[in-house]
Amino acid sequence: MTSEYDQPEQPDLPGPQSERRKSDWREGIVWGPREVVQGIALAAAAVIFIPVAALVVAAAAGIDVTNTKRATEVSLAASLPFEAALFAIVVALTVFKYRARWSALGFRPLTLKQAWVPVVIVISAFVTVEAYAIIADAIGGNKFLPKSTLGEDVFDEKAFVVLAGILALAMAPLVEETFFRGFVFGGLSKRFTFLGAALISGFLFSLAHGQPTTLIPFTVVGMLFAAGYAYTGSLWTTIAAHFTFNLISFTVTLATQ
Repeated sequence: MTSEYDQPEQPDLPGPQSERRKSDWREGIVWGPREVVQGIALAAAAVIFIPVAALVVAAAAGIDVTNTKRATEVSLAASLPFEAALFAIVVALTVFKYRARWSALGFRPLTLKQAWVPVVIVISAFVTVEAYAIIADAIGGNKFLPKSTLGEDVFDEKAFVVLAGILALAMAPLVEETFFRGFVFGGLSKRFTFLGAALISGFLFSLAHGQPTTLIPFTVVGMLFAAGYAYTGSLWTTIAAHFTFNLISFTVTLATQ
């Protein structure tokens, strides 16, 4: 006598059902909410420890960290090791812990037929931010308007403009999408619905930017990124969208300084 658990695994047969299973963007995800909570806790520790350590080192080197401009520059420089730490956290809790494949984190090819998706995401993201800005301005004026996460003084020195560009255009799109979409959104999808996982990961994404005025619009933007990732099954979709969004924002900010 056999039970349903004793039946041998049936091979995949060609057809619509097999294709749907193979194209599931969640395929290969072996971590879950527990690892997501651990990752967030480690990231929170890093966001406190690394800037503090950077300020201590800068002060020991004779830099006047009581000066707002210098403190901002030191904090900006500390973003490099923080981004590296964020990526290391993901790798430790997925690739090392479970021998997960990189494809499980979303590193799958993006086809030319799907190239329109990042464009739609970027347009939708800017529409979201602008719509929020209009509503916020009507309700409370400048008090609720989103502001740049970079201090204006940073653009006074070319070296820090270059550093800010590296962070915004190279590090942030790759690392933040790996962490918030590939790791957090992917892990939460093991227990939550798409909407729940997208909302939570989007909120954490907005929270990471450290500004109360960006909580609402960036939560929605994070959800748009999650939708793009789930639709294409490729993290390159959101990396491309994140890069383009930051490129436009960085260029506009630089041109208006």
